[in-house]
Amino acid sequence: MVRNFTLAGTAIAALALSSGAAFADSISPDMFSTELRPGESVTIEKTVVVSAGDPTSARIDVHFLFDTSGSMGGEINAAKLAAEGILAGLDGFGDAAGAAGAYAEAARLPGVTPVGGAAPGTVLNLDVDTDTSAGGAVDTAINAITLSNPDGGGDGLENGNTAIELVAENASWRPGSSRFIFVFGDAGFKNSGTDNVDGSPISSDADVMAALAANDVQLFGLTYGGGFTSSIEGLGGTALAATLDPDDIVDLITSGISGSFAEYNTVSVGDLGGGLPGVSVSTVCTGADIGACVGAEAVGDYDRSEERTFTFDVTFTNVGIPAGGAADFDTYALVDGRIVATEADLITAPIPLPAGAWLLLGGLGGLAALRRRAA
Repeated sequence: MVRNFTLAGTAIAALALSSGAAFADSISPDMFSTELRPGESVTIEKTVVVSAGDPTSARIDVHFLFDTSGSMGGEINAAKLAAEGILAGLDGFGDAAGAAGAYAEAARLPGVTPVGGAAPGTVLNLDVDTDTSAGGAVDTAINAITLSNPDGGGDGLENGNTAIELVAENASWRPGSSRFIFVFGDAGFKNSGTDNVDGSPISSDADVMAALAANDVQLFGLTYGGGFTSSIEGLGGTALAATLDPDDIVDLITSGISGSFAEYNTVSVGDLGGGLPGVSVSTVCTGADIGACVGAEAVGDYDRSEERTFTFDVTFTNVGIPAGGAADFDTYALVDGRIVATEADLITAPIPLPAGAWLLLGGLGGLAALRRRAA
């Protein structure tokens, strides 16, 4: 689902949330281990607390997409600085990963290996990467963005629609992540016809919105002028006026992200398939402060103005761990399907004792019983 936020709304949300951001979302127990023979199950209760205020242990994936046409010559460096600042600011929300790419008249970078089955050349010059440190992979990819690559533009409108759709569909978004595309540009987008550079079809507004929705990506645009604002808003995104002061841009974006977490409708617990093939995980909601338990989820109209507590019965079943083997995986607290807290699980399968050992143990038990009687 693509969510829309006005600048005033996001600023108000950020102010409201900042006053209650002292506690982190949590799932407890935060660690669980047990032995299960093949076919055996165990059920434990897990408690999820969704705090007041912003999450601090969420999984966040961001893609920075830059218009590199000639008209961005006065702003491209400021946009790159803003992207680096946004990435640093996201650390406060939890586990952040980043990616970068560019577009102009063409939506694809020439000579780049396709990602996820995209057409030859792709908008991605770095796929989602967790190395967000200064000088790391994401920082390096942002700094590598250069004017006139893939081209310098020409007719006033750029192929942003196709670029956004390519990112939404082909980036290696991490399971359970909150996903954002940040576009930096100063010109409106083409939404029909063919790419002037490679002749490929240009994505329609409907195509882009469907791709964003299907991959649960939220769209933000930082506008440096032109028809950029109306193009971003036409795709269901949020357009924010950029200035050449990177700090101002960072403040606007982090306010917008705060707003994206402000309200939620479902809470659940799951391993996102991490336990398979050895362990099957199933969940039943057993309690919610307000709202109702519906199968595996707590469902209601929730917001982060106050803390909420939810309980779940989680069942682990050994469906494939052989004797002597183990499965080590994470279970997550999920708000609207997105990770906000993580705990660790370890399921091991014991090695059966041979038949002779059982006879020996039985004999020792019998001797012990006779000694007790004699005493």
